[in-house]
Amino acid sequence: MPGDFSIQRRTFLKLSSLPPTALLRCGEGAPVSTVEEFLKQQMERDRVPGLAAALVRSDGISWSCGLGYADLERRIPMSIDHLQNIGSVSKNFTTTALMQLWEKEFFKLDDDVSGYAGFAVRNPNHPDVAITFRHLLTHRSSIRDGLAYGRHYHCGDPTLALGDWIRGYLWAEGDLYDPGENFHKWAPETNWEYNNVAYGLLAFLVEIISDVAFAEYCTVNIFEPLGMTQTSWYLADVEASRHAAPYTLVESSEARGPAWGGIPLGVVGDERNPTELEDGFHANCLYNHPNFPDGFLRTSVRQIARYLQAYLNGGTLNGVTILQEATLSEMWREQLVHESRVQGLTWYAQKSDEHELYWGHGGSDPGLNTDVRLRLSDSTAAIVFTNTNGILPSEATEQIMLESENL
Repeated sequence: MPGDFSIQRRTFLKLSSLPPTALLRCGEGAPVSTVEEFLKQQMERDRVPGLAAALVRSDGISWSCGLGYADLERRIPMSIDHLQNIGSVSKNFTTTALMQLWEKEFFKLDDDVSGYAGFAVRNPNHPDVAITFRHLLTHRSSIRDGLAYGRHYHCGDPTLALGDWIRGYLWAEGDLYDPGENFHKWAPETNWEYNNVAYGLLAFLVEIISDVAFAEYCTVNIFEPLGMTQTSWYLADVEASRHAAPYTLVESSEARGPAWGGIPLGVVGDERNPTELEDGFHANCLYNHPNFPDGFLRTSVRQIARYLQAYLNGGTLNGVTILQEATLSEMWREQLVHESRVQGLTWYAQKSDEHELYWGHGGSDPGLNTDVRLRLSDSTAAIVFTNTNGILPSEATEQIMLESENL
């Protein structure tokens, strides 16, 4: 059925090379840009089934591109209107929801989150050290993505509620609680390590503070005001027929894909060992997670462009304000530098000797890689979505930004 990408036990797309992306263009009748050539070369090098991209300015999309296929089997070309799970770019939306409440002074960034969660949120190795909102937003909470995180990827929407998941994982009496797996040895604020569970906790705190379910809160306060009518945290709320198939590439019996929490997730939903798969692209099921606010938002390039456009306009789009300009400045303020990563509040940038900081976020999960970048000096943003994992879409967003004057 259209839009149903559930994994069949012996159904594979035996493709020895990429689809003919040269037959698909960014724009009919327009000259082939150097950016388009760059994207095609990257797709061929990294074996990418489909890619959608856009350049966004404060007044809207100024250039966009769809290359390759959203669905290889049915040869449906990729477009900027295809829906995808956007991976950890989702964290920016969770942060937007939280910072809306911060603007209303419901909490302070350096508050102990235990005072809001209804249970003690503590690293058992450092029980006297508070974990704050700022720690969670900057990956310094000392919470760890343990085995339970990886094991809870699930085809379809989660059956475990967000609050039940968070309490089960972080509360000392929870059924998923594991001091060795769920927490680092180091104390909060003393180190940096990327963490997904923290964003489930942040979303749970949004629920507690606002007294509204997190998904509903985002719909009412972010998606609907920005006209993002095909954006949702739940698969049940989007049109499956508009969803791009998420593909894992299998080469020499090895599945290309991330492994979160020690669980190989190259092919989500497949009961077999990924090493037994044949060469080619394999369609993952459409999956979700009870900790969904960290990386499971469904949207399109065209719709997320509206979100970025609001950020480029000081938090306002078409007269609707989702955040104050001063709040954006706080989010883009350097909190720390880890290696080459300049960490803001969720948003981050890579230090570069060649250009100014491009604030944004990337996303990575089985069957997807995404990246969004903002250049504040001229109110420009770049978006790249792909429907496979194991590549660097940040190379493409940077190229789009560097050549933005020609697009």
